[in-house]
Amino acid sequence: MDAGATGRPLRRDAERNRERILAAARELFTEQGLGVGVDEIARRAGVGMGTLYRRFPNKDALVEETLLTAVGQVRELAAAAIAAEPRGQALREFLMVSMTDDTCRWAFVSHRLWTGRTRAAVAGEVVPLISTMFADAQATGAVRGDAVLADLIVLLRALRVVMELSEPSTGTWRRYVGLMLDALRPSEHNSPLDEPSFPIDWLP
Repeated sequence: MDAGATGRPLRRDAERNRERILAAARELFTEQGLGVGVDEIARRAGVGMGTLYRRFPNKDALVEETLLTAVGQVRELAAAAIAAEPRGQALREFLMVSMTDDTCRWAFVSHRLWTGRTRAAVAGEVVPLISTMFADAQATGAVRGDAVLADLIVLLRALRVVMELSEPSTGTWRRYVGLMLDALRPSEHNSPLDEPSFPIDWLP
């Protein structure tokens, strides 16, 4: 039986097309936001609309799959920071490195990161690593003792506004990540955090 009869070359072609579509979607979503059309994604991927829709039945499925891929990258960066950085310094390094990466930055600030399967992946794969880095930073005095993990998650979500106001290539976001982290540091000038934080499970 030849390779064509087994369907194996077709499966390899289908997988290559899928990866090309995901790569094109990732680039265009990062460049132009989620409003980009699937026809433009297909053109950049070099495939027809029929091929795109065989791999992804609608745009929502493509957005979700692109974000799931980005979540994997964020997870790898978090794990690498924990492994490489001194205890207490991993959180800052992770945030700076991940926000430098176009795909990870786009995922971090996308409201779609916190919906559907993507939200479950973030909660199961990324948040536990961030929690470890947060606890280490708190234990070493880099984060104030009355802050909680949900505070950090809310502040990270707020970075979307910074990205919307500034051109990422200018590096302006670094200023606000630095200010955010400094605001979490313990200081004699800290005001007490009297109001409760959002429970993480409530964050939309």
